[in-house]
Amino acid sequence: MEETVRNTMKRLPVILLFSFVLFLVAFCTWHLFQGNLEAAFSTLPFLLIIYLFMMKRRP
Repeated sequence: MEETVRNTMKRLPVILLFSFVLFLVAFCTWHLFQGNLEAAFSTLPFLLIIYLFMMKRRP
């Protein structure tokens, strides 16, 4: 029982981060197709921060 709770607690941040990145990519793609380059490229700093955060946590 305790192992299941630990796995769920470890999995929750990954699911939240993945859904946030998926939202950012969808937002960027939508605005690129609309021709709004300023809104499309405004997501790049967030994606870069997430990328650097994930590379730092890598063993």
